[in-house]
Amino acid sequence: ELAKKDDRHLLLLTATPHSGVEESFRSLLGLLRNDFLRLDLKTLGEQQRRSLARHLVQRRRGDVSKWLGEETPFPKRVPPFEETYKLTPEYGALFREVLEFTRETVQLAGLKENRRRVRYWSALALLRCLMSSPAAAVRAFGTRIDDSQAPGADTDDAQVTEQLRQREMLDPIVEGGVLDSNPEHAIEIGSADLSQNDRSKLREYRKRAQVILESGRDPKIERAQQIIGDMLKEGYHPVVFCRFVATATYVAQELEKRLKQRFPDLHAVAVTGETGDDEVREQAVASLAESEKRILVATDCLSEGINLQDEFDAVLHYDLPWNPNRLEQREGRVDRFGQKKSEVRTVVLFSPDNPIDRIVLKVLVQKVREIYSALGIRVSFASDTESVAQALVTSVLESKTPDIDQLGFEFLESDKAKQFMLGLELDAKREEESRTRFAQHAIQPDEVAREIEATDSVLGDPQAVRRFVLDAAQRFGISISPRTRFWLLDPARLPEELKMKLRWQKPVKVVFDSPPPHDVDNAVVLGRNHLFVAHLSDLILGRALNPQNGQENYRCGAAYTNAVQARTGILLLRVRYLLGRRNQPDQFAEEIVTLGYRAESGKLVWLPPNDEDTLRLLEEAQAVGNITDEEKRQRILAALDEVNKSRAELQRIADTRAMELEAAHDRLKQQIGGAKVKATAHPPDILGIYVFLPGGKG
Repeated sequence: ELAKKDDRHLLLLTATPHSGVEESFRSLLGLLRNDFLRLDLKTLGEQQRRSLARHLVQRRRGDVSKWLGEETPFPKRVPPFEETYKLTPEYGALFREVLEFTRETVQLAGLKENRRRVRYWSALALLRCLMSSPAAAVRAFGTRIDDSQAPGADTDDAQVTEQLRQREMLDPIVEGGVLDSNPEHAIEIGSADLSQNDRSKLREYRKRAQVILESGRDPKIERAQQIIGDMLKEGYHPVVFCRFVATATYVAQELEKRLKQRFPDLHAVAVTGETGDDEVREQAVASLAESEKRILVATDCLSEGINLQDEFDAVLHYDLPWNPNRLEQREGRVDRFGQKKSEVRTVVLFSPDNPIDRIVLKVLVQKVREIYSALGIRVSFASDTESVAQALVTSVLESKTPDIDQLGFEFLESDKAKQFMLGLELDAKREEESRTRFAQHAIQPDEVAREIEATDSVLGDPQAVRRFVLDAAQRFGISISPRTRFWLLDPARLPEELKMKLRWQKPVKVVFDSPPPHDVDNAVVLGRNHLFVAHLSDLILGRALNPQNGQENYRCGAAYTNAVQARTGILLLRVRYLLGRRNQPDQFAEEIVTLGYRAESGKLVWLPPNDEDTLRLLEEAQAVGNITDEEKRQRILAALDEVNKSRAELQRIADTRAMELEAAHDRLKQQIGGAKVKATAHPPDILGIYVFLPGGKG
């Protein structure tokens, strides 16, 4: 509805425009121009490329890994990327029997095709639960099966079958949906027409899974214990991703129990679709982050749309997703800008005894890593991943091969697998071409650097924030003490309401540059918009505009100092501008300008606005002698008088700033078009005036 109005201008920002589903990407492009909905992005003509490039700005990690002459602090993923475990004799025997059982139920002679498909998904659900964890297996094999349910009743519907295919097999990327509960529905309708003998087998499988669960002889959790233990020893804070709620809960409990003796202050928490809504899940993550030794166990409810890089730096895929885009999304929670560590660990845990996971890893995961290693490109998988995964599972469940160890290998030699591999390589080449196709060559880095510098001079860079916070904290008696790589802030003197909002009940590590140093854990970055900085700003502003008895007057002052050799004044000016565009409503802009002058031979010599020497004088000048209140008052009044007589000069400076503002808009107009901007400066307001008098050595 917003985009339908042609004269409305939108800025659309997304971190993941293309998740591998072409239709979704085209729907985004269609918001820019309706005819983009029909583009075939794999066969774009040159004219189509040029047209799309005018509307699409594409920035990948590779495009900004070196930017403005500096290395962007992106983390690197370090090997090993895969870890394996062997099934115990008990677990291996159960898996082989269940695999053979599911193959028999699918291959049963005389079974109608629609029932075969439903059994197919049910069989797959049972296998995935069994290989996920004994806890998920107990839930799956214990699913209630209603004997009175008529075979095929309401289960042959194509829509139901499609939902099962999507949910139980392909780990789809679903916006606004969490698919992590055990697949009871798939198992119920798939088992509706099983024989009594087959149902007895399911009950027997449940008992055996329960024995494994209670005995603690689970080789998968034992291997995970070793991997996570090593990560914790090396200082990592891992996220463990599981497929099912039952598995996540089980893994969190087991890891904390098994590693508690080695790491007494360890906390492990499971966050799943059953934890609550997004806000509740985020609160659970934030609470866990307060622990020095921590493990976050999560289902895919946390694999998209949440930043974990501030508090976590490793990922263990406890369950291998069959959609590689999901694998990349999980790892992207920690492998992103802002990650404190220079290296992150991402490990896939799988068993070679499971033929499906073994082949999925080889076909879908390792091939992507080979492409990234060779070209530096991470390929998003298109929808044909589904058909490949389906072909793979079909080769396992419907194969006539009696040797389970050989299942899946015939798929590797199939035309389907070979075509897919070739398609991946072609996609990688197209991806490489698109980097050039949609890059914005007209915008040069030196121009960007100039605009950033101009913006920082108005809004404040990290160094300005640091100076302000340290000075303001000292004025208000808030303790901020320096350490080697950070400052330690004691929130004791903050208002209780602010401490609750910030979740600061004890001293916190703070830094001013983002990301924080790699070796500083749990540091808070204080930027100019941080709640604490805003609180200090409000205090300063309130006292400046309405000082109480005994408080310093922040808006004016006079002092003798060695820092000057002639009487010098510094003004804080608020300059407001009216921005006019043809056929558009006027807009206002404002900024603070620091302006200095020297009194020489009875004249005022004006210094450039925001001059470095002027700012340094304001920040660093030290008083070297006493000055009476009356003299201070007289010096300030005299300075105000001479400044008011120079209003024409102040207006000239404001007009010059307006011309610079127009020039900045003109530079932008050259890139994106639009109407010319006319900036008109109002007479500046004097917010502060400070007089520096030569004294002592001066």
